[in-house]
Amino acid sequence: MRALFVLVVILFLIPPAFAADRVECSQIPHAQSFLNGLKPGPNTRAAQGHLNAAKKARSDKQCVAELKKVDFYARRSAAADKKSASAAPPRTRQVQCADAMHQDRPGGSDYRGPPTRSCKRVL
Repeated sequence: MRALFVLVVILFLIPPAFAADRVECSQIPHAQSFLNGLKPGPNTRAAQGHLNAAKKARSDKQCVAELKKVDFYARRSAAADKKSASAAPPRTRQVQCADAMHQDRPGGSDYRGPPTRSCKRVL
């Protein structure tokens, strides 16, 4: 009796688990809206190309195959976007400008380097 009960429970619980990973052609509008929110890049372009191919597919099997590729590239693009968003901004370097005693610094009369916007010319 217990074995029968366990078997029935398993039969009712397994199909919804597989349905969660199911890709259908009706998900094309959702995929397009997700891609519109991603930053431009090679993975986003690849995902958009596969989505366009899924829109033009002649069969459900071909459409689902293209949507799986869209999912692959969209996940990679989203991960790259997340990684770039969490990266620390580059540190700006503080430049010591010329003054009356240090004319060899940017903005001074003895300075022989690239021009610096933040330093005004001091004579």
